[in-house]
Amino acid sequence: MAVIIITGVFGNIIGEAVFKIFHIKEAVAKGVALGTSAHAIGTARAMELGEVEGAMSSLAIAVAGLITVIGASVFANLY
Repeated sequence: MAVIIITGVFGNIIGEAVFKIFHIKEAVAKGVALGTSAHAIGTARAMELGEVEGAMSSLAIAVAGLITVIGASVFANLY
């Protein structure tokens, strides 16, 4: 649990710097990146950046969670 919180805080802190270093300008890309890497804290930050970033971040969390649940159940049934 602590690792998830640390990941979120770290992603929130360095997110903007990473976008500047790699010249990421697209709102969709910023939202997906923050949502999948920094989780709920990243989504809160994405909402501060703009509506599109926030929407994409929320969608990215939902899709990543869905894929995780499906993948975990498939692999659990293999063993």
